[in-house]
Parts: sequence; structure tokens; C-alpha cells
Amino acid sequence: MTKQLRTARHRALITALAAARHDAGMTQRELAAVLRRAHSFVGKIESGERQLNVLEFCEYADALGASAPDLLRKILDRG
Repeated sequence: MTKQLRTARHRALITALAAARHDAGMTQRELAAVLRRAHSFVGKIESGERQLNVLEFCEYADALGASAPDLLRKILDRG
């Protein structure tokens, strides 16, 4: 298995998550507060420094009021 950082799918993930956050009208700090994480957690995800595991992805989507399956579909369609 190859490294997943900075691949087309990883960039699609970053784009989809940032767009969902913007659509939710949230800042990175606001999202981090909902997730009960340091604001750097969101920043590292959106900058591509950190990946999410599947459970974190679902938690992230829930915090945004987004559908995890819909977000995943966007990622797969773009990547």
C-alpha cells in the first residue's frame, strides 16, 4: 500500500472537508471546539499534514452536520 498523503484522493478529502466546514459556516476553531480537539487538529487535516481514520471522519462529518456517506461520495468522485 502506498502512502496516502498528498494523493489525488487525499486532496479531494481536504477539499470536501474544508467545503463542508465553510458550508456549515464554521471556522476551524469552532469546528475544533465541537470536536473537543485543539484547533491545530483541524488545521493539520485541512493543510494535508494529518489524515483521519474512518471513525474520525464520521465524527468530523457529524460535527459539521454533514452526511459521511455524501462526503465520501464527493471524495471518490473527485479522486
